[in-house]
This record gives sequence, structure tokens and C-alpha cells, in this order.
Amino acid sequence: MRKTLTELVDRMSLPVQFVNSADSVSWHAHREAEQLSDRSMVDELGDYVATERDKKKRDAAYFIIGKLGLKCRSVDCARILIGSLHREKDKYILSAMLDRIADIEKPREVDLSPVFPFLKDSRWLVRHSAIGAVKNSDSPEAEAEIIAVLNSATDPYDLTYCNSTLGTIGSMDAIPHIEKNFSSRKRDVKHSAQSAVHAIMARYEVRP
Repeated sequence: MRKTLTELVDRMSLPVQFVNSADSVSWHAHREAEQLSDRSMVDELGDYVATERDKKKRDAAYFIIGKLGLKCRSVDCARILIGSLHREKDKYILSAMLDRIADIEKPREVDLSPVFPFLKDSRWLVRHSAIGAVKNSDSPEAEAEIIAVLNSATDPYDLTYCNSTLGTIGSMDAIPHIEKNFSSRKRDVKHSAQSAVHAIMARYEVRP
């Protein structure tokens, strides 16, 4: 990987040594990473995360990949992050990766199946990020997986996140499943279900 990227990753990985994180080398390095827009860096970063043994450095590289994917609208960035999920065990790194996947547009040909096992993860931080990770996708399989979680979940936060995701990717077929939450006593569940149905109907130009 080019020296400038390696040095940036190193600075991003430094521990915060100030009371105010905005004074740290790492904070400024992350702001620098957010400005990157060179698509040619994507393959280098993909090779880097596949071999780097330091999880903090991998996490920094994932951050750059996510920002490049958003700024350059790069499907390759989504594929790298999705393909790297199986390597990570740290819940904070996994959650952040899944959040970055959510931000990137993912056409139907992007294989989202590595995300699906995390929809049932015992760690709520990972599970909720996984539910959101399939946003900005055009995947019938992802919709089916989220509907399955919606129909089996009892945690109100899980239900709210599923409603939100289906509001962005759901088809008309999702509506009967979402409508079951209209009677929920949890305000967030009920309101998110109503918002999701309205969003789907607006997307398909169907009047209530």
C-alpha cells in the first residue's frame, strides 16, 4: 500500500491522549481520511485489510474504505467490507463496518449473504447495525431476511430497526408484515411501522 495511506492508517490508530479528542492525532487523521476521493486506493486498502494483523489498523482502513465507498459511489468498497466481516470478532469493529456498508449503494448483484448471520447476533450492537446494513440495496433476499427477523423478533428495538430498513428497501409484499406492528404498545415500534408503510406506498405511488 502506498506510503501516504500507510502513514494515515498509523495515525488514525494512535490512542487518544488528550481530554478533548479533537486535539488528538487520531481525530485529525480521521478528518483527513474523510476528504479522500481517490478511487485507485480501494484495491490497495482491500489487499491491506486482508493481511493486516492489527485490528485497530484494520478498523482504520475500514473507515477509509467506507468513506471512499460513499464519496466515490464504489460498489467495490461495499464488497470489500462485506467480504471482511468474517475476519472480525470485535463487536465495535463489526458494528462500525456494518454501519459503513449501510451508507453505500448496493445494486442487486452485490452478495449480501455474509451480512445475514449477523441479523441474529446475540450482541444487540452488531444485530442492529446488521439490520441497517442492507439499506441502500436492491436485494429481494435482504428484504426476505429482514421480514423474517421482523416476524420473529420480540425486542422493540429490533422491530423498530426492521421497520426502518423495510421502509427504505421493502416492496409492497412487506406491508402486511409491517402492519402487524400498528397495534404495538411501544410508541417507537408503532410509529416506525406506520412511517415504513407510508414510505413504501409513496415509493410505489400507491395511495393509502
